Amino acid sequence: MKEITQRLREERKRLGLTQEELAIIGGVKVNAQSIYERGARVPNAIYLANIAKAGVDVLYVVTGKRTPCTATHKA
Repeated sequence: MKEITQRLREERKRLGLTQEELAIIGGVKVNAQSIYERGARVPNAIYLANIAKAGVDVLYVVTGKRTPCTATHKA
């Protein structure tokens, strides 16, 4: 679980967000965000879906593998 907490923090910082900002986006209190980043508790699917909308690469947070780019080009 330690890797998940590190990757969550890394993604938050990559997006230039504070713990408070990401907590609000995720629909949790700031202390819950801190708990997630310390590894004392694992975030649930609703939280992960919410932060994905803000640009967090949730696949990376959970698995350590980046989401492949799926850009589509119109001819």
